[in-house]
Amino acid sequence: MGKIVFTVLWAGVLLAVDRVLEGFTWAQYLAIFVLAGIYAFTVDKVPGPRGKSPREGSKI
Repeated sequence: MGKIVFTVLWAGVLLAVDRVLEGFTWAQYLAIFVLAGIYAFTVDKVPGPRGKSPREGSKI
C-alpha cells in the first residue's frame, strides 16, 4: 500500500512541476528525466506489502 500511495503522490509532484515549467520544453524534459531517476531510486526504499519481496519470486 505504501508504494501505491508514494507513486500517486509522486505523480502529483510530476504534474505540478510540468505545469510550472509549461512553455519551457527543454526544462520539462530535464525535470521529468531527473524526477524519474529520483523516483526509481526512492521507490525501492518505500515499504511494500509484508511477506516476500518481489526479488524472492519462484525459482524455476
